[in-house]
Amino acid sequence: MLSSLPSTAVRYAFAYNQTRLRTLLDPIYTLVSRALLRDSVPCSKALMARTFEDNMYDAYRQRARKTQYFIEDWDFSQARPELLTSKERQFVHTTTLGETSGMAVSDGFLRAFRTSPELGPFFGTWFVEELNHLRGFHQYVAKMGERWPANKVHAVAEVEFKPYSDDVNEIAACNAFQELVAYLVYRGFGAQVKDPFLANMVKTFAKDELRHFRFYQDVVARQIQRQPSFRATVLKVFLKATTPYNQVSGSPGRTLEHIENGLFFFRKPEYDYFLDQVEFLLGTRLESLFDLYFSQLSSTCPQCHTLTFRCECAQFEAHPTELRS
Repeated sequence: MLSSLPSTAVRYAFAYNQTRLRTLLDPIYTLVSRALLRDSVPCSKALMARTFEDNMYDAYRQRARKTQYFIEDWDFSQARPELLTSKERQFVHTTTLGETSGMAVSDGFLRAFRTSPELGPFFGTWFVEELNHLRGFHQYVAKMGERWPANKVHAVAEVEFKPYSDDVNEIAACNAFQELVAYLVYRGFGAQVKDPFLANMVKTFAKDELRHFRFYQDVVARQIQRQPSFRATVLKVFLKATTPYNQVSGSPGRTLEHIENGLFFFRKPEYDYFLDQVEFLLGTRLESLFDLYFSQLSSTCPQCHTLTFRCECAQFEAHPTELRS
């Protein structure tokens, strides 16, 4: 599907796949996903070797208690936003939007998970942990002198969010994708940004996202063990790049802009990690497919002039202090 369509059409499919066109696009994504997995093994050996509890929340709760923190205890007077590049400042606004979208999605996710003794409590914990990200980024954009006005925050929060699916396990797969990508772009960004305060904050958030991803991944992996055909659903939501950005950005163009802002910090180490998780869940890396997939969405590294997801540069761009010197 990706290779047979013009690049512009493919890009806008990502932006429109959670609108009313979902009714038309979802069956296409499903058929393509089934076809791509037809000749692969039902499950990876690593996944089949794992055992999963019927309710994994209690173990998660114990781990989360040891990592609890409150962003209000952080000293934002140490922030040095003048050290950020233009792309990094744009990225901070993208992450601020992403974290603010939690206010829009929360009632839909809680409604979907409310009868699950595992996913319902987890979502409650997730929401509290994600509040650190929401409040942290809003405090940081204020330090940048670019505080969001109240009506802008309200406009995101009041979005009538459309459920990803009626299937709880499919929603878990969607959320696994979101948490995985959030972890990887935060990891890439945290390693680049020259403001030590922001680097530390984002690396802390990345650890949260990784913990969230691992929980959802285990839920999804357990479902694949029970029902190997569920792999096609997992691949479908990965191909759709299912995230709240599609619904809260305001337009398809803005959705693509935010995706590109994030993927600028998604480099080869992050891409390799992504493929490792694909292989664990699906039993195949599908590297040729995802090479094509990310080539539709990624920009070019200004240092080495390759697509960002193939880039291995130690530094992605010149920083303000280096330009001045």
